[in-house]
Parts: sequence; structure tokens; C-alpha cells
Amino acid sequence: MKKVHIKFLNLVNVGVGMPLKIRSGGKIIARIQNGDSCTIEGMKGERLKFNFDIFYSASIHLQRDDSEEFILVTYFCREYFPAILLDLFKKLLIAKPVSEQEFNTATFETYKKRYNPRQDFDQDVSVLVVGFLLSIIYTFLPFNLLKDQANNRDLSFFIGVMGIIGFAMLIQQHKIIQLKEYKARVLVFSALSIMLDIILPLSAFMQFTLLLTTGLLVLRVLMMKTKTLGKVSPRY
Repeated sequence: MKKVHIKFLNLVNVGVGMPLKIRSGGKIIARIQNGDSCTIEGMKGERLKFNFDIFYSASIHLQRDDSEEFILVTYFCREYFPAILLDLFKKLLIAKPVSEQEFNTATFETYKKRYNPRQDFDQDVSVLVVGFLLSIIYTFLPFNLLKDQANNRDLSFFIGVMGIIGFAMLIQQHKIIQLKEYKARVLVFSALSIMLDIILPLSAFMQFTLLLTTGLLVLRVLMMKTKTLGKVSPRY
């Protein structure tokens, strides 16, 4: 008789107590808690559907022969802002056939590293200092040089406040995000900074100083290097 072995790994700290529901023909045939496995018999050629919470689902078609199958079901998303919002548009619950060896050795720790390899890079203090400095300048410009320009005043204040929040988050999250995301955030802020320097009615000296400072910020963040301590993300 055909046997299908199924293991479930919830790789985030959300919904830890929720079981994975396994359906066939619209009926629930089994439930698995995080880290557990189960064996289903006599499901030759059937389509299994997996549900976690009410939002996430995956499915897989079983082979029609009597061969033993091993299925690993994982749930993963990046647990920091704003990446967690972007991951909502991806398929978070993945069901895939694996070898017996991979099935038996799959654990929370090993798969967490494979999906989200820890990246170690030295925090560049100069990037943070320059970023905070520019953000503070843009935050307080509306109260000094832009009093009579409502549109520019609001834009400058908004970019300044978001910059302060963004660089504060980089301090907190730099051990859990990848360097390419770290760089992307700083470069987005730098692009907004350059745009602001161009459109604001500032003196030539101040405009040159802000553009030069932003250029140094871009240069410093592009020079940052990383060492990957975990494995690369698995292919789905």
C-alpha cells in the first residue's frame, strides 16, 4: 500500500500553535503541528491540499504508483518591516517532494538558515552619521528656510522624518537583513535626498554641500562588504 510521509515546519514566530490542515477531496484527513510529521496510506494519484491559517495554502499531486513519497511543507516570511509587507505578495506556504534523507534531517534550525541566511557585515558608523545628519537637516528646514513654501516644506519634513525612522531601523535590524536590502534602503533615501536638494530653493553653497554629503553617503554604502555565514536560499 502506498505511503505518503508529510512533515510541517513553521519557520516564523507567527501562528506557532496553529496546525497544518491536510485535505483530500475537500475533507480534512489530518492535522500536523509545527515540527511534527504524519503518514497517510492509500492515496495513490490523489491531490493533497495543505492549509495554514485561513490565508495560506499549497497543493501537490501524488504519484499513481505504490512508491513511498516524502513531502516537506514549510511556511516562511521575513519578519521585519518593510520586507514582511512585500512577502505578503509571495507564496509563503510551500509543499515539495524531498528525499527520505532530507525529510528525516529537516529541522527548524537547518531550514531557517537555508531560507534566511544570516549575514554578518560591519555597521559603517559614517553611513549612519551622515544619514541621520541629512535627515535632521531636512526635518528642520521647514521651520527655518522654507516657511513660506508649503509644498516644499511638507516634502522636506516628510523625507526628513522618514529618514530618521529608516536609519534607526537599520541600527536595529542590520543583523537580520541582508546587505543588499540595507544598501537599497540607503540608496532610496539618497535618491530622495538628491531630488530634494535640486528642487528646494536653497543657496548655491548649501545645495552643493548637501549634494556632496549625499554623494559621500552613496559612496560609503556601496563600499560595504559582507560575509555570508549561512547557505544560499533553496530553490522552490
